[in-house]
Amino acid sequence: MALIKGFCILLLCQFLGEVTGRALLLPVPGPVLGMLFLLLGLMLRGRLRKRLLPTPDREGEGVLRVDENANRDLGQRQLARALLRERVPASLRLASNGLLSHLSLLFVPAGVGVMVHFELIARDLTAIAITLVASIAVTQFVTAWLLQRLIDRGSATPSGAGGKSPSADEVSS
Repeated sequence: MALIKGFCILLLCQFLGEVTGRALLLPVPGPVLGMLFLLLGLMLRGRLRKRLLPTPDREGEGVLRVDENANRDLGQRQLARALLRERVPASLRLASNGLLSHLSLLFVPAGVGVMVHFELIARDLTAIAITLVASIAVTQFVTAWLLQRLIDRGSATPSGAGGKSPSADEVSS
């Protein structure tokens, strides 16, 4: 039953992606939009999980971060905690792991397509090779640039975080 539930979630996300892509005339494939919807759903679930599940505070005790104004029933909170305990639902994990274990079979049709249209590819091989090299170079450049920005942001110490940032005179001496 869990496997069927997981496949239903995956197919629902793909269906929503297909409908959205066709309704808005987007140049993005429906399955890609469906994966985006799945990602957004899991992120929303993660935010709910952070709000409802206890997290350790400074003294090590569990603190339940729930809006004080919300009059929630204890049973509803317990149900929400039980539903949000895992990061990815077990049914979705089971279905996706089953698909990922057989992922190589999904590349067979693409490989057959390449072999069937080999003459067409051979005719435009130079353009294909230049495009591949350029796209790999751009991807590596953007990845390196983004990684450097993230490293710089992580190593930057906020001036109000307990320590005094050195002035220009202190750095030069």
